[in-house]
Amino acid sequence: LMKDCIDSIYTKNDIGKDEIEIIVVDNSSDMEGEKLKLFLDNNYLNQIKFIKNKNLGYGHGNNLGVRVAQGDIILIMNPDVRIKDPLFLKTLTYFNDPSVASVGYQQINNVSNFSYYRLPELHIPILYTIQNRFDNNRGKFNQHKYSLSGAFVFFRKSDFIIAEMYDEDMFMYLEEPDIARRLNKMNKKIIFDKTLKYVHLMNHKDDYNEKLLDIGTESIAIYFTKHNLDLNKYINSRIFELKLHKLLFTLTCNFSRKKKAQAYIN
Repeated sequence: LMKDCIDSIYTKNDIGKDEIEIIVVDNSSDMEGEKLKLFLDNNYLNQIKFIKNKNLGYGHGNNLGVRVAQGDIILIMNPDVRIKDPLFLKTLTYFNDPSVASVGYQQINNVSNFSYYRLPELHIPILYTIQNRFDNNRGKFNQHKYSLSGAFVFFRKSDFIIAEMYDEDMFMYLEEPDIARRLNKMNKKIIFDKTLKYVHLMNHKDDYNEKLLDIGTESIAIYFTKHNLDLNKYINSRIFELKLHKLLFTLTCNFSRKKKAQAYIN
């Protein structure tokens, strides 16, 4: 995953190798970290900056990389992302406007092709997913209603820091709408460009992980509380939707999805 990720950066680089700094922040075990560092050193001749980190969450790891980065423009990039089109030069053009704080591009995957998601507080049962799909298919982006996917997103480093970076109280999930709301409060622009693409190698899974559900629900509580949003309204809306899903999966004998819906309800 890491090799294909880094190779896509170099292959699609349209601004010059000296203009790019690659930082790998590793949250895995010490043994896995040693393997990864050795692999990077051997394959990229010590050109990759490697940081071994304790696993304190997605936001914490990314913040650590941002703090040591020397560049003015930051790219948060998951290791299962591949750059499809040369886009660094276009990105720098966007950031020539000092009011622009973040830039995102068209995501291609084998699940939904969602490049951005409606803010959680705008959830309406059933319609939420439909609206997400409809607006993504049309390339209709509104920074006050949507947050860019965090799998591949650019930030102006100074704006990201002023906005207080990713919330490290959130171990994982909802970093995107959280930082989007804070950038909006700063009256900064968030740009989406549908003309250039990247690939995200995500897979749809019917199984689920109870620990990840707990982590996700904790992030929801943090997000709604810190932004003074109606958490109870959101919970009731989601549970109503999940009960409809559970009924649908029962009628269609999709018992794995039914079990997952019940786990979410719990």
